[in-house]
Amino acid sequence: MATYVVSDLHGQYRIFKQGLKDIDLKDDDFLYVIGDVIDRGNDGIKILEYIRRHKNMDLLLGNHEHMMLNSVDPFGGEECRGIDTDLWIYLNGGLQTYEKYLDLTPKSRKRLFSWLNNRYVVKTIEVNGKNFCLTHSFYTEKCVNKRCSELEYDDAWDIVWKSMFREDRSTRADNIYKDLPYTFITGHVPVHKARRDYGAEEDFNRLETFTVGNMIDIDGGCAYLCRFGMECGALFLRLDDMKVFPVRMIRDDIPIMDEMMF
Repeated sequence: MATYVVSDLHGQYRIFKQGLKDIDLKDDDFLYVIGDVIDRGNDGIKILEYIRRHKNMDLLLGNHEHMMLNSVDPFGGEECRGIDTDLWIYLNGGLQTYEKYLDLTPKSRKRLFSWLNNRYVVKTIEVNGKNFCLTHSFYTEKCVNKRCSELEYDDAWDIVWKSMFREDRSTRADNIYKDLPYTFITGHVPVHKARRDYGAEEDFNRLETFTVGNMIDIDGGCAYLCRFGMECGALFLRLDDMKVFPVRMIRDDIPIMDEMMF
C-alpha cells in the first residue's frame, strides 16, 4: 500500500487521470487531494465526483471549495447567493464550476454539497513511521482532523487562505510550520511563485516541489494555465519514499479565460 498526495488541479481532468495512470494507483493505495480541485479549468465538478465515488481517495478542502460551499444553496437549488458568491464567481474563476454544477440534478447537488461540507481541512497521517500534516495551506491545532461542518467559517477560512507565501495583508502568515512535529504537505501557492518570491530563485520556472524546512509545497500551477511560458501541471507525491510524479500541462488543457489568480 502506498500513500499519495496532489493539490490544486483546478478543473484539469486530463491531468488528474494522467497522474492516476503515472502513479499506477491501486485499490489498496490511497490518494489525498489537498484542495482546489475546482475553478479555472472546466472539469472541477467531474473531478469532485470521481473522488467522491472512489474509496481509495479523499479530498481536503481548499479555498476554492470553501468559497463554493459558502456560495451555493445547501439544499440543491440553483440559487447562488451565499456570502462568498462574488468572490467565487467573479474574482476566482468559479463561473466555470457553477455552470457545470447546474448540470447536476438537485439531488446530486445536495449530495455533493453534503459530501464537501464533511471533508477535512487539516489531516494528520503516519506513513512508514513519519508524521505528516496535510493541509491546503495553513495550520491551527483546533482544526486538526476536523471536518468543515465542525468548524466556524473564520477558522476554516484561515486554513484554506493563509500562507507564508502570500503577499496581501489579509492572507499573509508567518512560518508556523517550523516549530511543529510534522512534515507539512501544502498547496495553494504555485511552486513557481513560492520559489521566485520566497526563495528568491532566479531559475523558478520548474515543475518541482518547493521545500522550506519541514513544509513542502506541491501546487504545480494548474491555475497559471501555462501562461508566460510557465512549466505548469500537477505534482503527485508518494509519501512512502517522497518520489514526485510531475504531470505537465499541454496547450489543449488551457481554457479561454481572463483570470489568473490562485
